[in-house]
Amino acid sequence: MSDESEAGMSIYLRTSIRLGPVRVGVSKAGIGISAGVPGLRVGTGPRGSYVRVGAGGVSYRATSGGHHRRRAPARGVASVLPDPGQVVLSDVTGKRAEELQPATPSTLVAQLNAAARAHRLWPWVLLASVLLVAATPWILVVGLPLTLWVGWRDGIRRTVVVFYEVDGPVRTRFESMLGSFDVVRRAHSAWSTVARGDLQTTYQRKVNAGAGHLVRREVLRRGVDGSAHLKANIAVPSLQSAGRSVYFLPDRILVRDRNTYTDLDYGAVSVIPGATRFIEDGAVPPDAVQVDTTWQYVNKRGGPDRRFKNNRRLPVMRYGEVDLSTSHGFAVHWSFSAESAAHALTAGFAAMAGRPGSLAG
Repeated sequence: MSDESEAGMSIYLRTSIRLGPVRVGVSKAGIGISAGVPGLRVGTGPRGSYVRVGAGGVSYRATSGGHHRRRAPARGVASVLPDPGQVVLSDVTGKRAEELQPATPSTLVAQLNAAARAHRLWPWVLLASVLLVAATPWILVVGLPLTLWVGWRDGIRRTVVVFYEVDGPVRTRFESMLGSFDVVRRAHSAWSTVARGDLQTTYQRKVNAGAGHLVRREVLRRGVDGSAHLKANIAVPSLQSAGRSVYFLPDRILVRDRNTYTDLDYGAVSVIPGATRFIEDGAVPPDAVQVDTTWQYVNKRGGPDRRFKNNRRLPVMRYGEVDLSTSHGFAVHWSFSAESAAHALTAGFAAMAGRPGSLAG
């Protein structure tokens, strides 16, 4: 079966998915995988999951061997400058995935957790081959092909393949999310805030460019390829940082903290957009708006403190923000160099949850 064409950021429905040398296909008979070279393919039986999302609800078939709104946080000027004032930063990411209950009893989440925790066996096969080769040189003839085969099997065990069939209003909403996410991807820079600490004393503010609080942030990667453990026949908008990744599926929000997955219902998530003034100590994103300047070390009047040498002048930028949270304690705080990206992402969430909202260009 041939793949359907993909156009831009619109939803696409493939009939097969390639995992390296492996091809996974869906047909009326079910889901199966095969591997090989042209003219010689070896099948390994059905494996994967099939999800139908449409007007009739969600149906899930595995084939394998309360909305809460909180007040918006204060939007004080933030900085990521070095911290000579010994400011204590507190984690702002809320509960981890393993502490949250899935939105509904989920076969998909169970499969993903099993895949993420499956150990790789190929390094042990390779090590054994290297240790034995001194005594038995011909072991390389067997050891190297065996290592490749075990590595291939590791990839299969550590990947969940999902075929979505999306139609009706759900498809319309998901296409709206994809259109919104295109704006998010066009932003030059994005970050996830993982810790924050308020500056309490005059000295702390003086040596931190007059900022109201300090933050620790991670680079936020944006894409549509989904998780390393999830391969799907549709585009999967994803926001991934070192500590936490969030994936937007047609029927749920998928959250990954290291090797643990859980899911959230779109209707149970509070999404609050906003903007912040940020003292930028690093490179200035070209699409960001500069609203002011300050000094790394400031005096009481906001001017440069002459007692410090090499006192740099720093730009104050305006970034877009999105706070996402649930009543069960989950929280993420994302910021974008382009303020339009924050409004677009909020509009995408509104579409998926069936709330009023519009796409901001």
